Amino acid sequence: MANIDRIVKVSISLQTAAITSQTFSDLLLFGPFVPPAGSTAKVYVITDPDELVETYGVLVSEPMYLAALAFFSQIPHPPRLYIGHDANAVDVTTDLIALNDENSDWYGICDVLHDETRAVAIATWVEGHEKLFVTALSDPLNLSTAATDTTSTGALLKAGNFFRTAWWYSDDIENFPDVGICSKSFTKYPGQETWANQRLAGVMSTKLSEGNSINVQQKNGNTFEPFRNISITQYGKVAGGEWIDVIRFRDWLCEEIKVTIFQQMVDNRIPYTDPGIAIIRSRLQQALDFGVRRGGIAPNEVTFDGTLNPSYTISVPLAASVSSNDKANRILRDVYFTARLAGAIHVVEIQGTLTYDNLVASGPAGTARVTVAA
Repeated sequence: MANIDRIVKVSISLQTAAITSQTFSDLLLFGPFVPPAGSTAKVYVITDPDELVETYGVLVSEPMYLAALAFFSQIPHPPRLYIGHDANAVDVTTDLIALNDENSDWYGICDVLHDETRAVAIATWVEGHEKLFVTALSDPLNLSTAATDTTSTGALLKAGNFFRTAWWYSDDIENFPDVGICSKSFTKYPGQETWANQRLAGVMSTKLSEGNSINVQQKNGNTFEPFRNISITQYGKVAGGEWIDVIRFRDWLCEEIKVTIFQQMVDNRIPYTDPGIAIIRSRLQQALDFGVRRGGIAPNEVTFDGTLNPSYTISVPLAASVSSNDKANRILRDVYFTARLAGAIHVVEIQGTLTYDNLVASGPAGTARVTVAA
């Protein structure tokens, strides 16, 4: 029988490869526990705090269990929690390297021991590994006046300009506001959360004087304080002074752009022409539009004079302007974008006036025009 391919030949290629992307919603608790018998792994995953007791020999009074309890107490909370074995190495960096080499799927890390003597070392390692270190500090030195304090852990973290480390002051090291706020924030996509003004379940707040709270703030620290009948987190900054949500969103956006453009380039040839460069531009635009939908990038808005204030701008070169050397090396440079952050409102200031004067504006004779505030 004759083959139909002689008349109609069809071949279908697959462009369905899924690219593994970094998650920004997984937390690792770093601390001591007993790995299962015969296991040499350093990183494990649990979905219930009682697994620590049943499988890892952790007592309900130990920091690892109390931290996991704070994590799973938040409503909602992420579905899983990573635990990393603290082997008590002389240099904590050795343990962190071993954990990351085995499994780096987690994004946030909390030290359940809240050991302030190694907080700067953990912050230093995290800064170079695109992770987020969130911890709690209980040494009263962290409450001292920021203008004169140069020795507290909070002051050292600020002086080190660590943009991937955030700390909460707590008068109880086993209170775990750091774990609670991570759990609550990681249930939201990057761009949708703020780390300030949040309630935490199962976590005791710390009463501070206004002066002590300001001292923490001036060191770029954070607090969980009672306000009337509720307790909420305050400030929401990393030690380097940036907002925590901005750091997390930036990390997510970088990953989204990389993965989106990488997917376009796999199994495809993109010509070094204006239409080819336009393909790269469109994929970058796709990632930025996703950032707008996620809430991290501000939407298009109108300025006071009626002109459009765009969410972002993108600039790509014309193929004719690219050097022959770059074309020969098949490298596209000079692709730029600028995006407006949506930010978040943490504080509201309102000014009003009380008066005995009439607030009715007179119109034409015999009429009255009433102005009503919406």
